Amino acid sequence: MVNLEHFRQSIQSILTKHGSSKPKNEDVEKELIFDTIHDHYQLMYVGWNGLSRVYHSMMHFDIKDGKIWIQQNMTDVDLAQELLYLGVEKEDIVLGLQPPYKRAYTGYGVA
Repeated sequence: MVNLEHFRQSIQSILTKHGSSKPKNEDVEKELIFDTIHDHYQLMYVGWNGLSRVYHSMMHFDIKDGKIWIQQNMTDVDLAQELLYLGVEKEDIVLGLQPPYKRAYTGYGVA
């Protein structure tokens, strides 16, 4: 249970940090989604770019099977490294955005 709370706080800290800056386009908002019941966490971009709809996940984490899964990272930020800085162990981080056959070679946890 201690790990679970630490995982939640670490993920929320990362998303809050990256969600605090203003997008370049005033018609686009950053939305933080923290589902602490089902352990899904996202930073979304939502709005309009001229006549084009903007709606996509920039960062997405899940906590499942006792590990943090990085499901999406559309930035140049190394999210796994940020988790390590916050005290999360390498084996507790799964790069879910990598194909299952590659995860064993990442140096991080596997499912």
